Amino acid sequence: MTVLTVDPPEYYPVIEKLFAGGIKDALETLGVELVSIKAGARPEGREIKLAFIFEVRKPETFLPGELDSIISGVLDRLTENANRTFGKLYNVQFKVVGFKTAETTSHPRQRGEETSLVVNCPEDLRRTLERLGKGLMIYLKDKGVEFTTIALTMPPDGRPKLTVTVLLPKERPAYERENLAKELKYKATSYLRTLNADYISVEVKVIDPGDKTVGIIMSRMDEIEKEAKELAGMEEIRDLMDVLGKETPER
Repeated sequence: MTVLTVDPPEYYPVIEKLFAGGIKDALETLGVELVSIKAGARPEGREIKLAFIFEVRKPETFLPGELDSIISGVLDRLTENANRTFGKLYNVQFKVVGFKTAETTSHPRQRGEETSLVVNCPEDLRRTLERLGKGLMIYLKDKGVEFTTIALTMPPDGRPKLTVTVLLPKERPAYERENLAKELKYKATSYLRTLNADYISVEVKVIDPGDKTVGIIMSRMDEIEKEAKELAGMEEIRDLMDVLGKETPER
């Protein structure tokens, strides 16, 4: 469970909807546990400046500075979407002025725990997808493929679309990753058929430390615009923006 604290607290729902959820889901897709987020918001005219501290527990395979690079890219994308949706409604602009990460030392990774399975899905499908994920882990180990994390994610709105993301510990040629993705898609589809869940479509992404395409891990980006509009309709947010002198959109 990720603990979120926001100063001032009236900005909590804004940060939670527009930033915290996207960061959490993006990092979990890479096997990084987001333990807590501390956020600060400071309005200056039509600009709302934001700063973050992320406490994380990450796999040892990440290179120095790699996680910060990923978080920076994710924050850029989230800020862009927040300004395009919520910001446009209220004629404000969000700006991230800084962030830092702190690696927690609690519950250290046990020796020999080299791989992990992350499952983000509706609860009624969790057992099925956990079985699928374990099957894919066995398949990769039998083939001698080194990997650190397999993440299975589905949209929170219940669409039967599964994204399987595999994180490799070392950089591999693009053609190898593409071939492995094709194999895993075939295997995942076959396993789902066996599990009586062949109505779920599958997309597979294989990434390594050299992959800087942040967009592929933004599993919730297609939800940001919807959540921003829902957020704009909340009474406490409308009251907050009125107090700040921001124009309230028509109902």
